[in-house]
Amino acid sequence: MSVIKMKRLTVITPTDAAGGLLRRLMKLGAVSLERLPEASVKAYSLGTAANSEALSAAAAETARIEAVLAILTKRSRRKRGLFAPVTPVDPVEFTRCGAERRALKTVQETERITESIAALKAEIAEGEALMQALMPYLTFPYSLSDPGTVTTTIRLGSFPRGIDRERLAALGKEQGFVTEILYEDKSSIYASVLFHRDTEEQVLKALSGLGFLRAVFAKTDGLPTAVFDRAQASVTAAKEMLFRLEGSLSNLADNLTEVEVLFDLQKSKHLAEEHKKQLATTAKCAILSGWCPVTCEEKVTRLLERLDAAFSFADPAPDDEPPVLLKNNGFARSFEWVVGMYSYPKYGKFDPTLIMSLFYFLIFGLMFADAGYGLVLALACFGIVRYCSPREGMKRFLLMFGFCGISCIIFGVLFGSYFGNFPLAFMENVLGIAPESLPRLSLLPANGANLAVLFDPLQNPMGFLLVSLGVGALHLIAGMAVNAVLLCRDGKPLDALFDVVFYWVLFAGIAFLFIDQRVGIPLTICGALLIIATQGRRKKGVVGKLIGGLGGIYGLVNYASDLLSYSRILALGLAAGVIGQVVNILATLKGASFLGFLLMIVVFTVGHLLNLVINVLGTFVHTSRLQYIEFFGKFYEDGGMPFQPIKLSDKYSEDVSVEQETPTSST
Repeated sequence: MSVIKMKRLTVITPTDAAGGLLRRLMKLGAVSLERLPEASVKAYSLGTAANSEALSAAAAETARIEAVLAILTKRSRRKRGLFAPVTPVDPVEFTRCGAERRALKTVQETERITESIAALKAEIAEGEALMQALMPYLTFPYSLSDPGTVTTTIRLGSFPRGIDRERLAALGKEQGFVTEILYEDKSSIYASVLFHRDTEEQVLKALSGLGFLRAVFAKTDGLPTAVFDRAQASVTAAKEMLFRLEGSLSNLADNLTEVEVLFDLQKSKHLAEEHKKQLATTAKCAILSGWCPVTCEEKVTRLLERLDAAFSFADPAPDDEPPVLLKNNGFARSFEWVVGMYSYPKYGKFDPTLIMSLFYFLIFGLMFADAGYGLVLALACFGIVRYCSPREGMKRFLLMFGFCGISCIIFGVLFGSYFGNFPLAFMENVLGIAPESLPRLSLLPANGANLAVLFDPLQNPMGFLLVSLGVGALHLIAGMAVNAVLLCRDGKPLDALFDVVFYWVLFAGIAFLFIDQRVGIPLTICGALLIIATQGRRKKGVVGKLIGGLGGIYGLVNYASDLLSYSRILALGLAAGVIGQVVNILATLKGASFLGFLLMIVVFTVGHLLNLVINVLGTFVHTSRLQYIEFFGKFYEDGGMPFQPIKLSDKYSEDVSVEQETPTSST
């Protein structure tokens, strides 16, 4: 429920030791970098620690390994799931035991084989294209290289299927050529054309008028059948070689884990080179500037004391904008990413995560009040966290929906919803038991057969609307209360009194109008007068103050609008319930027959799964909106930048090596 204090960290180290320092800080994951102010860089003529050649080389090597990873992953017999654990690795041991050398060899061999495969595929495509082109001319009895005699020549080609053959014959007599049909298919007629060599240009021009397309076979010699056989043999041999190379790639894919570790190690080197851009340099030293949470100051100090570095920690200056790191308990921490989707609080300001998480839990459950769906959601999310060990970001995402599933269970029991009205539909349509004969569980008057402890929202929508608006009023008042506390903390108790408490007086008066007008009328008038008297306090002149005060009364419209937004709780709750009831009607339509049970299983599973997915998405969106617009709008000061420490690449592996405790160089 707080924003962790930050310390500005400044480190000076020999330039040649900057890379090692960065990699150790990346492993620690406790420092974010920040460029030195441009004025300081210019004033002291500082350079940059970045080496463009080293950076380009590191980026190229990273891209090279990543490309090989994509190739091997497709062929790997090891299936890496969404929640696959990372591989623990000690980089020093990885190199010492020869795993790094094997991984590099795998990368090189994969590249060599991939190039060979690409060449073979091109050869196969060329050979198959030649075979396809030769198919219509296999009956041609002469060599393809130079058919004909000293004075005559033959050209192969095709005519459109609908050619006028009489016109072709007449043109042959006129121009002095002879046409022989070799093959026909649905679209073309393939033929050989014999003519005198001296008339080739004239004949081909005449033939083009009939749609003749000449067939050219480059670099071919011999009869068409012989050329076809050679091409077929070449394609067959290439395919056999391709099959063997694909098998070799599949065998290389057994080393995928080592290549993944190699990628993370290389990516970390690449990131270290990237981070050097943010380091300023003198002739011999590199200067690092960044931020460190006070909770990590001790371990960062222990690390830097062992390196060739001078360092200092300092409180943020008034014009600094430190990054924001939130600190919450286990429950609220799971909702921090919801706050992050909106915007982090400004550094030093109030973190609303805890209060927001409680209302998020409450409103989500009201919107999707179904014990069956809630149980599925909770078991799925907590089960994945327990048995699949997801990454921290995914873990928080799943835990939040798991907690929301518990809220759905609680309100589902209160409102008697278990996969909609499935228990009642099953008893009535399958077992033949009248739901009206069941004992009533409701603590409130019931409108019909239901399993609700309080009431069924579908049978009592007005009651559910009142609950929704009541929760909305509590949510809005809580936001105003936070605003009042923050104003008092900032030394503005009168602002808290005028801008919050006086509105509460007016709200209380309006509420009592429906309970006891003898109390409600004077309380409402008192609240209105107090608002009119104080809301224009910053305006100049009597008229300005009066207009400002009346504007404060008009602010009730905004509060009313905000309150009505909570009717979406009713809308979402009824939508999920109605869809669930429709699914249950379809699922139990055939009664107790074998076909009925089969239909029930299929319709129940598919229908309720779709209802669960659709309404979880809708409930998440609308619950978040109520936090962002109605709740945060009352007090929240956003605009903070999240704390993003420099870290080693951990896409596939995790560095589990232990840092030395004895003083050492940072190189």
